[in-house]
Amino acid sequence: QEAATNVPAEPVALSSGSFTFIDNLHWAEGTATIYQLADGGRVLRLEPFTAQNGPDLFVGLSGHPMPRSSAEAHDSGYVELERLKANQGNQNYAIPADLDLSAFQSVVIYCKAFSVVFSTAELMN
Repeated sequence: QEAATNVPAEPVALSSGSFTFIDNLHWAEGTATIYQLADGGRVLRLEPFTAQNGPDLFVGLSGHPMPRSSAEAHDSGYVELERLKANQGNQNYAIPADLDLSAFQSVVIYCKAFSVVFSTAELMN
């Protein structure tokens, strides 16, 4: 038998940013980091993450560096990744393989029901 030589490498951080406080009802804390995985996939990791709870919250990427309104989040290009899994705790979100990350400057916690930005994290390389 051949020895396993393809030991997976550690994930490589491509960009990250810290979530921001908007007001008492709309905020999140923690870091958003986009990782390149050993298998070529990419994942967005939120840690240590806490957010104000709200209805219909989703995680997305925006072309705007620090959107504070629905228009700012969407007008520069927006892609929704997935419904927010929990408002506390570390969590991962898969990023589509064909998505051009250079078009996006921030991670957005967004309430679809009321078109409200809860928090953003500007991504820095």
